[in-house]
Amino acid sequence: MKKVLFTFLVALIPFLGYMQTRVEAKTIINKLNNGESVAYENATIVGDLDFRMIKDVEKERDIEVLFKDNITFKYHVNNSLQFANCIFQDNFIGYYSEDKSNELHIVMFHEDVLFANCTFKKDFLVKYTKFYKNASFKSTLFEDVALFKYARFNSEIDFSNSVFEEDANFKYTNFPMVANFSKSKFNGEANFKYTQFEDKVNFQNSEFNRLANFKYTEIEEFIDFSNVKFNSDAIFKYTKFPEGVSFENAYFDGYADFKYAILSEPVKLNNVEFDGETSFKYTEVEGKEFVSFLLKNN
Repeated sequence: MKKVLFTFLVALIPFLGYMQTRVEAKTIINKLNNGESVAYENATIVGDLDFRMIKDVEKERDIEVLFKDNITFKYHVNNSLQFANCIFQDNFIGYYSEDKSNELHIVMFHEDVLFANCTFKKDFLVKYTKFYKNASFKSTLFEDVALFKYARFNSEIDFSNSVFEEDANFKYTNFPMVANFSKSKFNGEANFKYTQFEDKVNFQNSEFNRLANFKYTEIEEFIDFSNVKFNSDAIFKYTKFPEGVSFENAYFDGYADFKYAILSEPVKLNNVEFDGETSFKYTEVEGKEFVSFLLKNN
């Protein structure tokens, strides 16, 4: 009997290694308020992770003459956050503002914020958030809204192998260093309108299943869309590519809008396929019309 029990326990060890530990979200907030760094692996986080509960809060008031004063509450997280193979059952609240309210609540991360192979089942809200140190979301699943609008990063950022089931909003987001979105999947709208990419960007082998909006995107270095599938409309209107772009082996199934786009060498278009309507009206490559560029390079 003892031998059978021992054999059963040995067989159970690998299973136990993958069991999820239940952690209350308020436990994480309490650790941060106590000046502790947070690190969890194989944990399920229960309850809203609401950073409005952080005690280190700064209040800023913008005085308006004719209207109500605008008040911003900044919640300063001064310790690192690291999560691996974790599931967040409820909302990640780093941004909050009610409709018609003059109050804005945002979180500021002063140390590393690292997620690897994690799942967010509800909203992930970090609008206006600043990440002062390293940040990573590698192999992360966002099952609901991912709101990064106006967020600012200070390091290389990794979203590779991530999946966005609903809208991914990176409008006005600032990426000062290399941004990696390779092998990511966008099942909702991917909004990169007015996004600032100051260094190289990698979208290789990614998939956009709804609107991919890169209108007015500010790109300062080479950007790579090779082997990308645009399965719906793709908008690059007014976008500039000052250090080159690759669309090698890319596939456009919907409307591809490059109207007024300005491209500089290298422009890699080998085996690109357009199955939907296109617009290259007023598009330029090295100061010449796009059609002239195609004729010269074919």
